[in-house]
Amino acid sequence: MLFSDIVGQKHIIDRLRFIAQNEKIPHAMLFTGNEGVGKLALALAWAQYINCLEPSEHDSCNVCASCHKFSHLIHPDLHFVFPVYKGSKSNVVCDDFIQEWRDMVLISPYFLSSQWYEVVAEDKGQPTIYADEALEIIRKISVKNYEAKYKIVIIYQPERMHISTANKLLKVLEEPPPFTVFILISSQPELLLSTIVSRCQIIKFPVIDDVSLSQFLEKKFPQYKIQAIHQAVILSGGSLPRSIRTLEQQESTQNYYTLFVQMVRMAYEIKRNKPKTNEQIKWVQQVTQLSKEEQKELLIYCIRFIRDNFMLNVQLKSLVYQTKEEEDFSKNFSRFVPFNTALNVYSHISKAIYHLERNGNPRLVFTDLIYQIAMYF
Repeated sequence: MLFSDIVGQKHIIDRLRFIAQNEKIPHAMLFTGNEGVGKLALALAWAQYINCLEPSEHDSCNVCASCHKFSHLIHPDLHFVFPVYKGSKSNVVCDDFIQEWRDMVLISPYFLSSQWYEVVAEDKGQPTIYADEALEIIRKISVKNYEAKYKIVIIYQPERMHISTANKLLKVLEEPPPFTVFILISSQPELLLSTIVSRCQIIKFPVIDDVSLSQFLEKKFPQYKIQAIHQAVILSGGSLPRSIRTLEQQESTQNYYTLFVQMVRMAYEIKRNKPKTNEQIKWVQQVTQLSKEEQKELLIYCIRFIRDNFMLNVQLKSLVYQTKEEEDFSKNFSRFVPFNTALNVYSHISKAIYHLERNGNPRLVFTDLIYQIAMYF
């Protein structure tokens, strides 16, 4: 991965170059920011750059033996840690899924965690970084570097570490062997142990700017109209994979909109003491036919829609980006979303996501959600 392959993030790239050129490589770094903004991509580019045999001022050479191995993710001094799903098996570690991981990252290092979960768990449960992984990490970093100047350990979603895993890693994060670099990539650093965060140099990633995102999409997807690309950029929240998903799954986004509208209308009928039970049952059945990750995507869409309508309610239209259909619906709906309503509905939807992530029954979760939000509409 080259710095020139990164979409946007110029300031972060400049900062990493400066660190490398001044040979002030920290032993542990924490890349934080929203999903899809390039944290993993830049971790790979950074690892390749500091180990390149013939680096230029701006980038790695991409032709030396080290670059070749790093670009194919097969360098013996490059190690990955990521959430996996153990199921009924025992002693499962990341190396058991390393080929699936390489395949996914080589296609594109810009992906959502839900896309990785679909590969590794297939809706069976929530992937975790298990305690056995800590012993694997310690074993790998205890061995002398094979070829590279710096041994690289990239930990994707460290917030998914089991508490025993995190505790075992504290010592090695504080005093790793010489020329060993840990790069933690987290979208929810608030879930990490404070003792882990304190051992890392933190680099916060902003969202990808609209210009860089638009230029990438126009080049990557020439088959789409400029208007569709512009809409995807607006709805992506600065996330590359979300913008691509919006482009490729316009039908799914339309489905989420329809399901949201149906939900709030059913909630309104409940508030009027005229619940339409058959419609509720049909709606819940339709939602539960979605995969678990699609159900979570639906709820995330609902949160965004509530947020947009609160912004409209307080006359901050410039901060709202909607499709024409969403805009038409929001003209009337936004007056029902003052601050307290937005806050409470957001809280209930967030709880629904929490319960889904912990294998709650989707029928119960979504049925309960309709009744919970009914009191606010």
